[in-house]
Amino acid sequence: VGADPDQIAILDNFCWGNPLLPDRLGSLVRASQGCYDAAVAYNAPFISGKDSLNNEYMGADGQRHAIPGTLLISAIGIVPDVTKAVTMDLKAAGDLLYVIGETRDELGGSHYHMINGLTGGTLPQPIPNALATLRKLHQAMKQGLIKACHDVSEGGIAVALAEMAIAGGQGVHVYLEDIYSRDGSPERTAHDDAVSLFSESNGRFMVEISPDDQAAFETMMADAALYLIGITSGHHLHVHRGRDYETRLNNFLYCKLQDMADIWGAGLSDKPVKSDVSRPTIKAPQTPIRTVKTHTAKPRALILHANGTNRDRDAAQACEVAGADAHIAHMTHILNGDTRISDYDLLIVPGGFSHGDDLGAGKLWATDLRHRLSDDLNQFVESGRPVMGICNGFQVLVKAGILPGSEFDGSVTLTYNESGHFECRWVMLQPNTASPSLFTEGLTEPIYCPVAHGEGRLLARDEEALDTLWRSGLAALTYVDEKGGAAGYPLNPNGSSYAIAALTNPAGNVFGLMPHPEDHIFSWQHPRWTRCESGMLGLRLFQNAVKYA
Repeated sequence: VGADPDQIAILDNFCWGNPLLPDRLGSLVRASQGCYDAAVAYNAPFISGKDSLNNEYMGADGQRHAIPGTLLISAIGIVPDVTKAVTMDLKAAGDLLYVIGETRDELGGSHYHMINGLTGGTLPQPIPNALATLRKLHQAMKQGLIKACHDVSEGGIAVALAEMAIAGGQGVHVYLEDIYSRDGSPERTAHDDAVSLFSESNGRFMVEISPDDQAAFETMMADAALYLIGITSGHHLHVHRGRDYETRLNNFLYCKLQDMADIWGAGLSDKPVKSDVSRPTIKAPQTPIRTVKTHTAKPRALILHANGTNRDRDAAQACEVAGADAHIAHMTHILNGDTRISDYDLLIVPGGFSHGDDLGAGKLWATDLRHRLSDDLNQFVESGRPVMGICNGFQVLVKAGILPGSEFDGSVTLTYNESGHFECRWVMLQPNTASPSLFTEGLTEPIYCPVAHGEGRLLARDEEALDTLWRSGLAALTYVDEKGGAAGYPLNPNGSSYAIAALTNPAGNVFGLMPHPEDHIFSWQHPRWTRCESGMLGLRLFQNAVKYA
């Protein structure tokens, strides 16, 4: 993505079986030795790490079995200028595709072998000059010569090509003869084709280059293994044995991008879809009369922090960008009186996993707020000052009885996603013009931001409670599709009733939502900003909060 390979730090995470058993311990030692060798070879220090041992289960045979030893190594680097970060999506038609690094006959242990039930073959070997190649690639990125870059790893070149093409909506023509050929082989064989497409040789990258930059790129990459393998074109993935791509006579592989994308996302359409949201009609309530203060100083925003929360800095940054003076305070300082909620103009309960969600999402934190800070919170809310809960913070406000309000008496809750698993994806949110919420006041354009939760499904005790919630305009945001229509899964990621994504209280100054608007406050945070897509910032929610704080 553009970080300096000489300024990289790494972390390890070992998921292993019982280390007291000889075979488990032996493989763990060998893996550690491999970590040492790699760190020295790349001059990249391990700065931290963790282990998750004793991952074992009792089989039907009555014996304990360990999971396969699994090692995750994460690399951390700094890209000084985010506008120069390189993404993996193909950018335009007519560009050149290069593979950096040698493709060898190394199918041993590959996905290709696994899927086809094959054994044997050579395992991928270490690359002695990998760091030198990374340095050259980094210099090409600094010069702006690389439009897209993707590592070639699991699944080989075929999977890397598919991922880049699907992400960019851009087809490719690729020629196998330029990727791998055996010395002295008069013509390609099926095995050669398999090696070209699916070998998992180390130290390789796929890059997209503008034809105008071809000479400069090849000069900069001199002495590195470099192979021009094709061009970007159309909306299909074409793989050819030869150069005659004007006809399909030599096509080895041909498929539509949309077909590949459908296969890539296979299974989503099998999930429950609740697009039929016959919701009652809302009669727009009378908008509360609010006073916008003329500030002599920035309004002060308090961001609460509990053990396990991890989005407090994101929320603080959003408040700062919106014009507030943000302060993060741990609950310990709130409870012992070092920090007073009443001294602030805006309160944020951020996302994360407070107290590890050990008793369920947000329950422990909600207990603190309800029983130990109820007077302070009630006074803050009754004074009309804005309160926002995001994701885990939304769960806290609901379970503390602050949202949607005391008159609902616990008849609304947030529970496990209907899909049965954690959901992490970007969603479209439509502001409700009939809502009294000060956070969505005046907003008509959708908000685009990510969700990341396992318990975000909004449910009411019965249809009467749900209809009352809806008719009162307390559903401040709803999940919608790109045309603004009612959304089913996966656009409504948790299966919330009436596709409700956010709630407000009747007074409009308390607001909670499952998505993360604090993660889309800059245009470059849009997942497709490199293709000039922008807008629909979550920042507007924070700007409204600061406006009335």
